[in-house]
Amino acid sequence: MAGILARVFQNPGKHIDTRIEAAFGARAMHACAVQSKQLPGYRFVDAYNAITAFCDEHGNTDRVETEHQEDLNSILHSGRNQWDNRSIKRSSNTAWPVGADEEIYLPVDCFWIVKGTTPEERLILRLRFVTYVQQTELTVACVDQGAGERCLQWLVAWGEEHSIYRNRILQLSFEAGTKDEYGDVESPERLRVMFRADETVGDDDIVMDEDVLKILWRNVIDLHERRDLLKEHKVPVRRGVLLYGPPGTGKTYACRYLCGKLPETTRIMVTGTALTQVGALFSLARLLQPSLLILEDVDLIFASREINLYSTALGDLLDQMDGLRPFEDVGVLLTTNAIDRLEAAIKDRPGRVSQCVYMGPPNKKLRRRYLTRYLRDYDTSALTFDTLVDEADGASQAFLKEWVHRSVQIASERIDGAGQELHLQDNDFTVAMQEMRSFVEGSAGQIIGFFPAN
Repeated sequence: MAGILARVFQNPGKHIDTRIEAAFGARAMHACAVQSKQLPGYRFVDAYNAITAFCDEHGNTDRVETEHQEDLNSILHSGRNQWDNRSIKRSSNTAWPVGADEEIYLPVDCFWIVKGTTPEERLILRLRFVTYVQQTELTVACVDQGAGERCLQWLVAWGEEHSIYRNRILQLSFEAGTKDEYGDVESPERLRVMFRADETVGDDDIVMDEDVLKILWRNVIDLHERRDLLKEHKVPVRRGVLLYGPPGTGKTYACRYLCGKLPETTRIMVTGTALTQVGALFSLARLLQPSLLILEDVDLIFASREINLYSTALGDLLDQMDGLRPFEDVGVLLTTNAIDRLEAAIKDRPGRVSQCVYMGPPNKKLRRRYLTRYLRDYDTSALTFDTLVDEADGASQAFLKEWVHRSVQIASERIDGAGQELHLQDNDFTVAMQEMRSFVEGSAGQIIGFFPAN
């Protein structure tokens, strides 16, 4: 046994504990106080960047990629046992998204040994991703406990301020955990934060009723652009807006337009089962404020309590919306296709939702604008626009887009191959409309995306 220990200390670089002892000294190493912070898994890159910035500022730092099951406190203060191996071995790397089409590989476990001139200035930093609980663990060890606490606070604050998610468009999804037949966790549940490609709608592309656009501008865009002035005059900058109306009438389209108008705001888009993770959603929105939380199809999760008897998500949403303070830069934008299903405590209470906006099938003027936009890349010289606009009375925006695509497909049947010029005719649209309305539901003749006037 003595021979083994002698060989270990003769080769301090081969074990993480002896590597630290060689830099700190035995007494300083064993006197270190350890502080840890548990962060959500998606905060790993932010924490890694914060440590890198800290070490660049302080200099004279050893970085050691090595993977261990023991926590830092045990490595510093406990003797070795037969179950844990402290030999330095290259940590495995995992891919982390840092953009819609960009990712980087980082070690899942890494140590930084900051060599100050005195024992009190020396620090040990450790960052590891704990897979089985999907958490980021940030740990600091220092002889001076106060210095260690200040370092930990600085790292967390720097990571928040310079977060890779700040002022980006994010898409959240929720992955439920799985267990094996014995009840052991095979994969934990987790909230995934992904970058969404910038598919924003510009001023030249937006087709929307002017009154609706004006209301959205005041309640979303202006609120964020002039937040400092509004705060000075005691106007709360948090506001809930609800977009409602039949499917395909431009609610998501409006959200994309608003996202493009807020480049200095973090835009967080949430759909499906991720809506049930209310606490995590609002925590992220508060962390990255100024932020806009976009909750789509909310009636699926936050239906009225007469329908939704056993869901805790509804109560969580009400608590979180009530808990937003007036000075917090967190806006909430909700969409629904079925406002009658939505819980009244959300839609009927000013302070939670301050503005409801109906988005229905476009009127005659807007139908013309939509058709003009969708047909701008085609030869339309033979079309009678007034006839097309009237024929589409009751069509949603989504229906109009599909109608154009179907008509172009029909027109393409008159040409033999690529490179030939395609000419649209009124009859192409007539045939397309007949096809799309050929199988109707009920006596009213309703089909998806078409809402004929009564």
